[in-house]
Amino acid sequence: MANYSKDENQKTMTDFLCSPELTEGIHGELRWAASLNIFMSITAFIGNALFLVALNKMSSLHPPTKLLFRTLAITDLCVGIICQPLTVVALLPEVKQYVHVCRYTSTVRFLVSYALCMVSLLTSTAINVDRLFALSLKIRYRQFVTLKRTYVIVALFWVISIAFTVLGVFVNWISALYWTVVLLSCMAISAFSYGRIFFVLRFNQNELRSPAFWQKLYRKTVYTVLYIQLALVVCYLPYTIITLLVSRRSGHPNMWLLLVWRYLGTLVYFNSSLNPVLYCWKMREVKKAMKKIVQRICCSWCCNRENGGFVVNSERQTTSSSL
Repeated sequence: MANYSKDENQKTMTDFLCSPELTEGIHGELRWAASLNIFMSITAFIGNALFLVALNKMSSLHPPTKLLFRTLAITDLCVGIICQPLTVVALLPEVKQYVHVCRYTSTVRFLVSYALCMVSLLTSTAINVDRLFALSLKIRYRQFVTLKRTYVIVALFWVISIAFTVLGVFVNWISALYWTVVLLSCMAISAFSYGRIFFVLRFNQNELRSPAFWQKLYRKTVYTVLYIQLALVVCYLPYTIITLLVSRRSGHPNMWLLLVWRYLGTLVYFNSSLNPVLYCWKMREVKKAMKKIVQRICCSWCCNRENGGFVVNSERQTTSSSL
């Protein structure tokens, strides 16, 4: 956790968030933040669960690319079922002024959220690089980008993110340094990848007019990943800026600044609910698969209700006839 001034008895972000003096006048706003997290937890779970099922039915994506999308959806799913409930559990003790409960839940929430956000950021960048390789390597792409290598890369993402998260518990500046390095590196790599992709598309249109090439490698994935990357920047950047502002308050953060920090943290979580919408919007095959899944669920639910009602009615008729 980010430390503030050493003058204030080594106070951390958690100490200020759980301080009754700073949260006393914003209990209503904290309840609204908790309500938003409850709602987005449900939407993130439903949206990403449907996408994971629909992804298994897709045959057009290269298996390594599918693995990267699956990893991104799993991190978003974990945000919905772990991080946001923990956020609600951390916010309510702030309202009730249970300081010790607030500190424990805030610390656990920070550690889990930190690791998941890092994996999500690294995975989205890996998808951008994967799209660049698909364009640059062409025929050699399937030989170079294999499922085994992708599994190794994804495993490294998880191991490194968890390791630096654990180290950050003991040495505060390590987590901050890792976040800064990863964020800047991922933004630079993504910018280079898309710059290179659109440069090649612009100056090699004759070569890329093949419907199969464009449809298989780009129409379904490139612009999807671009929108995912833009959504990630929009959701993450304000939180990063406000975190720097809060950390520079020299041990005296403002109550409303901390409230804005809370809401922008909720904006980061909103990214997990937004991604499934982008998948449906830009990937037609995913949209069709998710529609079929929802229709099957609704049909099975309606059939169960009708069958249940039929059983009840038949039981009533049997009882009345026996009487």
